[in-house]
Amino acid sequence: MDIRVANVGSRIREARQRQDITQAQLADKINISISHLSAIESGRSNFGVDILMRMTEALGISADWLLNTGIPETAGQHGSELEELFTDCTSDEIAAIMRMSAQMKRDLHNAKDIAVSSQ
Repeated sequence: MDIRVANVGSRIREARQRQDITQAQLADKINISISHLSAIESGRSNFGVDILMRMTEALGISADWLLNTGIPETAGQHGSELEELFTDCTSDEIAAIMRMSAQMKRDLHNAKDIAVSSQ
């Protein structure tokens, strides 16, 4: 299984669930079978640009966010998501989230460095 395809499928599922839409409802909106949508969300099936366009329109998400290839253009989307996350937080809560995020980033980088050095 291609991890990139699996990651896109996970983001589709996440967007669908955030909007409280069932697989059946989304499949109907984008005119594909439920089993095809299930295969896409689980990363077992790839899909074409036509389904990508219908998917982003039906879910109201950007293709940039969905594909999330790590290119700089995706940074704007993530910034918007963080702004939304912080909207109802106090300044103390924001500071705590920032400290935890910084620590998580260090831990992820350390884990990646360990994995690379052990190869």
